[in-house]
Amino acid sequence: MTGIIFAIITVLAWGAWLAPSQKVQFANPQIKTMYVAFGNLLLATVVLFIAGAHQLTSSIFWLPFIGGIIWAISGQFAFTATSKLGMAKAFGTWAPLNILMGLVWGIILWNEWSDASATTIIWVIASVVILIAGIMFIVFSGGNSGKIAQTSKETLIGFFGAFMAGILWGTYYVPSAYFAKDINVSAYITAFPLAVGMFTGSFILALITKKTFALSSGAAYLRTLSTGLLWGIGNFSMLLMIGQIGQGKGATIAQLCVVVNAVIGIWYFKEPAPKSRAAKLIMIGVVLASIGGIILGNIK
Repeated sequence: MTGIIFAIITVLAWGAWLAPSQKVQFANPQIKTMYVAFGNLLLATVVLFIAGAHQLTSSIFWLPFIGGIIWAISGQFAFTATSKLGMAKAFGTWAPLNILMGLVWGIILWNEWSDASATTIIWVIASVVILIAGIMFIVFSGGNSGKIAQTSKETLIGFFGAFMAGILWGTYYVPSAYFAKDINVSAYITAFPLAVGMFTGSFILALITKKTFALSSGAAYLRTLSTGLLWGIGNFSMLLMIGQIGQGKGATIAQLCVVVNAVIGIWYFKEPAPKSRAAKLIMIGVVLASIGGIILGNIK
């Protein structure tokens, strides 16, 4: 039951985290990522001192810190993919890879599904396929956006970026999950070095762009930091969920956040309009992804 609660929190938080800063203007995506990482760091710092900062040692610090750096680098690959392919193709490439990596790490590191029956494996595969199909409906319903690659070289670079984003975003949290599952160190502790790594990496990448960090108003700063706080809440609950229900299943269910994001986009931001063809295709995807997630969540 606890795992289900963490799953719900993860999906809701990661599905809604972009909404507060949706209309805030940033010099570039790297600046936005840095602010998100800073908001997450603030949350992780408060939680660390509540949980007990004395529990954090140098031996615990470095692996999650590296995971945070991986998260920041993943974002850079995602920016490259989006600029070359458009958001739809880029997300449609890295989202399934995120799911696949979650399953692969669960099998490699924790022998998940090793004693499962053939019937269980079939159900797992079926649920993942249904979930990915739902994500594809959501992602490709509105077509591409942004710059579309004009040459085969640009296309290759774009897919390489999406591939790396999928691999790395499906990996960044593994060190924290390792400490939680194998060393019995709480995610409330390991999330701090993870957050430090995220902010360090994203800050360096933002500096390299040589763009202004300034936002238009105090309200813009607050909205952006609240975006980071929401992402951090989702990250905490995701790590705790993995500790309860397993790496592969937890990482896969976390991808249902795209369902919440799609619903918010349609009914709050009217992007696309609720009665449009794109909105109807998105809702088909929402239903499919939800069915896949429910099936996976109920597999013992």
